Amino acid sequence: MRIILIDTYSGFIWGDSADLNGKVFCGTPQEYAAALDESLGTPLENNEQYVSTRTLGGSEGYAVYRADVDGSEAVPVVLDGQARETIETVERDCQFLGYLIRSSAQ
Repeated sequence: MRIILIDTYSGFIWGDSADLNGKVFCGTPQEYAAALDESLGTPLENNEQYVSTRTLGGSEGYAVYRADVDGSEAVPVVLDGQARETIETVERDCQFLGYLIRSSAQ
């Protein structure tokens, strides 16, 4: 599954699992978000995890999109996550899966 994450605060694409530091990432959206944060220098704390939600409820996190819809790639590998056209293409052509937010493990 190819995942694209859009930061809910900035509105920019922060990650594309087709290119995490030059490699394709395979795993769940939660695992990818954690790996992306680690690569950006903001790893999850010891008691944190990513949880899926349909609404943000005032939290910041990632909007999660699936880019490999119906067996084909909806968008090319994202190289510029701030390009408005690329963001709009992801939001229009990829499958929205929900949001991921950081939460303390219970």
